[in-house]
Amino acid sequence: MTRSTNKEKFKIKFTLIKLLILGGTNFIGRNLINQLITLNQFDITLYNRGVTNAHLFPALSKLYGDRNTDPLTKVAEGRWDYVIDLSCYYPDSLEKVLAALDGRCKRYIFVSTCSVYDSEAEKSVLRDETAPILPCTPDQRNDPSPSTYGQRKAECERILQQSGLDFVIFRPALVYGPYDPTDRLYYWLYQAKKNDPILLPDEGKKTFSVTYVADLVKAIIDAISIEHHQSIYTMTSSPQTSIRQLVTTASELLHRSPNSINAPPAFLHAQHVTQWTDMPLWIDNDYFTYSNERLKADFGFTPIDFQESIQQTIIYYNNRGWDAPIYGMTEARKQELMNQLV
Repeated sequence: MTRSTNKEKFKIKFTLIKLLILGGTNFIGRNLINQLITLNQFDITLYNRGVTNAHLFPALSKLYGDRNTDPLTKVAEGRWDYVIDLSCYYPDSLEKVLAALDGRCKRYIFVSTCSVYDSEAEKSVLRDETAPILPCTPDQRNDPSPSTYGQRKAECERILQQSGLDFVIFRPALVYGPYDPTDRLYYWLYQAKKNDPILLPDEGKKTFSVTYVADLVKAIIDAISIEHHQSIYTMTSSPQTSIRQLVTTASELLHRSPNSINAPPAFLHAQHVTQWTDMPLWIDNDYFTYSNERLKADFGFTPIDFQESIQQTIIYYNNRGWDAPIYGMTEARKQELMNQLV
């Protein structure tokens, strides 16, 4: 018997999953794409203005345009399996994108926000996806002010629900981690790193929810392939944390033990200190907390340990050199308040 020296070669064709990512070069998108690239499963196209971090991801396909003002011709001409929308802030913008896609995607993954919840309609802790969300008036649809952010996102959710597409909506709370441009959580890491004493609002005990960016990224990636799912998920890593827990955890990781000065809520209100802006993460109640039980049940979601997430975030800021935060009150204003309290 003669054995043939010619070997038949078989080539297995592997088709990459085609993704269109709207946004992609800022905070959440940067973390998301860094992770997607390592998986080697995706043919990624970015659509954005080419303004923020335009130098990133040179190997990826890029389409440039302003989704709010430009014709979406390039989106209309493309074919993608899944769309991940990180950059939608206006209902009209979403409607334009959906019209351009004309149903040509298997699933639309939309990053919304816990700010859609109507806190006047329901004041309760650990709200879930069944809690009422905000209405949106015609004037609010195109209002660029931060005060209508939740209303506009809520209207975007309603548009998706009526689109006929298969979709997954994630509602993160305050997102933190590497590349965060807001300095809201960083404000407290900076206090733990640099200051002694630290001015704490209401002993730092009021609770709120936070979302670690790596957890959000994992949920978005899982949403690409998950078969059995519900449409809307509150996406919180720590449904109930506090400024005190954050400062204590950061101080331990930074090997510091700063003292604190308590600022009672009545004092802060009398001094016209604004919640969340002058005093980052401080809200004078405990009901800005959101359950992640649906996400745990459907996605098998297990958040990264809070201490580990803060450790990774600290490493990021170590590499950046701990610049003074741009968010929150000035050091001079904070010192003025502390002088009145001691």
